[in-house]
Amino acid sequence: MQRALPSLILLAAVSLGSLFFRLGALPLSGADEPRYARIAQEMHEQGKWITPVLEGKQWLEKPPLYYWMTSPIYSLFNSPETVARIGPAICALIAALAIFWLGATLWTRRAGLFGSLILLTSIGFAGYGRSASTDMPFTCCFTLAMTIFALALGKNIGWKVMGAYVFLGLAVLGKGPVAIVLAAGIGIFIWFLDDRGITLRRWHILSGITLTAAVSIPWFLLAFRQNGFSFISTFFINHNLARYITNIHHHSEPFYFYFFAVLVLLFPWSGWLLLLISKSPWHCLRRWRQWHSGMLFLSCWFLFPLIFFSLSDSKLAGYILPSLPPLALILGVQLSRWTEAAVEPPRLRASVYVYLILSAALAVAAIYFFDKNYGGSWRTGLILSIAILAPALLAFWFGFRGNYLRAFSSTALQGLIIILAIVQFAFPVLGKYHSAKDIAYRALELRQAGEPIVTYRFFHHSLNYYTAYQISRRLDDPESLQKFADAHPSFLVVTKSNEMKSLREIEGILIEPLATQGDFHLVRVFRR
Repeated sequence: MQRALPSLILLAAVSLGSLFFRLGALPLSGADEPRYARIAQEMHEQGKWITPVLEGKQWLEKPPLYYWMTSPIYSLFNSPETVARIGPAICALIAALAIFWLGATLWTRRAGLFGSLILLTSIGFAGYGRSASTDMPFTCCFTLAMTIFALALGKNIGWKVMGAYVFLGLAVLGKGPVAIVLAAGIGIFIWFLDDRGITLRRWHILSGITLTAAVSIPWFLLAFRQNGFSFISTFFINHNLARYITNIHHHSEPFYFYFFAVLVLLFPWSGWLLLLISKSPWHCLRRWRQWHSGMLFLSCWFLFPLIFFSLSDSKLAGYILPSLPPLALILGVQLSRWTEAAVEPPRLRASVYVYLILSAALAVAAIYFFDKNYGGSWRTGLILSIAILAPALLAFWFGFRGNYLRAFSSTALQGLIIILAIVQFAFPVLGKYHSAKDIAYRALELRQAGEPIVTYRFFHHSLNYYTAYQISRRLDDPESLQKFADAHPSFLVVTKSNEMKSLREIEGILIEPLATQGDFHLVRVFRR
């Protein structure tokens, strides 16, 4: 433990920047964060632990692990953004520490350190660690389970392997039966490929499955008891089976979607992935029976979720998070070998240029992206571009000169600087366009007695959240707004910029602009 202490201190220091620095700075954004935060808050206020509730109504899309870990925190902090995100941030740190533990046990401390640093400084992993969603708690529990399974392959750890099944049960409570499917798929892969015949004996599968069931099934039984077959139809059929085999939730992407998703989520480390390709890749693959059992397991752990979710009709970037920890450790093991042996890895020169090209491309894209999508905020894009490119040039220089340790350390520094720059400079811009927090507070402040608040051709979960769910109606056409105006002498309307012209052209009403926030507009509507 004492030998690992410097590494653990370094990881803790990096995590303070990548995961916890200004954790509540960005308002709750998108569709999921406001809903999940509100559900946890309502469960806390009502003292409910079985059925998730939103606006007092059952919300059965996801199991309760995220709500369970978040609900008690409302007694500790006043910032709803911090409360909603601190659980996933802690989970991200735990997952990174598990990878350090696995790498240090099966290989070297440097391998484990590189693997965990890759995770903590990857923009995708850190981003989901800062997100109020179910993805990171699920990934954390699944990573802990797979870590113990991997250790059991390397040596007989006896009944300590039962810890893996406890965490697997918690993963089921994090996102559902997909945890069992992924674990079973990885297990079948490693059983088929590893001819040493130790998997079934050391994993104690029959006893373990019983323990996983004991951890997870009670909640499902209680949820079914409270909600009946609506729980079955909503959770299992709609949000698990139908979500996988159909495009019912409109998340269709091409088969190769996750190939690019992994490159983006792992950036800036994706620039070094070319180093994993040996000089004779086909010869290396043919000799898979001679691979280190841990490396074989990591490969199966990475590949099966990638294949499984690529076959789904519904694809979201967060689904592939369970594949990032093994990929980070695979890369970390290889990086540690090259830095310790001081031997030039295959394709180093090509990798150095690929890394720089990817960094330069993202740096240029940042300026264009913020200028086009966020009201000409090119200066923010320029700051991010500098944060990307300056340490990338440093890493390129060290890599080109063959100083691998400094090149990879500079890459970790690059990832950390990018995350800090996004938090400090991009969050204020992103918050204006992806969260309706400010416009919601202005609506509550400017509302006169008895005035309802409605939306016009627009819906945003964060508007509901920050108005404490006081949005009276969603109006989607001029006729519905005219009818609403007939029943209310004045009312407040929140809409988007592209709907303002249509709103002004509606007959029989007058509008008074009150406030703007990014692309959101708040107006008061009167009858003529």
